[in-house]
Amino acid sequence: MSLFFVRVQRMITVGLTPGLKFLARIKKKKTIGFDELAHRIQARSSMTRGDAYGVLLQLSDIMVEELMEGNPIEIAGVGTIYPDFRAKAVNTLEEVTVDTITSRRLKFRPDNKLRDKIKTIKVELDPIEEIKGLQLKTDEPNP
Repeated sequence: MSLFFVRVQRMITVGLTPGLKFLARIKKKKTIGFDELAHRIQARSSMTRGDAYGVLLQLSDIMVEELMEGNPIEIAGVGTIYPDFRAKAVNTLEEVTVDTITSRRLKFRPDNKLRDKIKTIKVELDPIEEIKGLQLKTDEPNP
């Protein structure tokens, strides 16, 4: 199991040496959806694919309900997903209103065991090194 990366060129506008720079970007693989998850659950348990799909649908619905209530959700072995927002700072307590909230978002804090596993994933250069929209702008041909 490896993560692949590609080399890309980007305009960097911050830091001590801004300009065109090269950096590594992860090459994302396929997204795993409900159907694939249900199939894998079926293969590893006594559930049917339909049962697994139903459980996943209910999990999704319940997670949305709880997150909309402001409740964090802890998934054992994976981590905690929780609602959060950004707000602008103001000078007085009275100025703090809902209007000072500038964005709403979800955050994820991985479980410690998962975080440790992620640190050990092998990373290697993608031999094809092609991602739509990410091309190197050099005189060297892509391998």
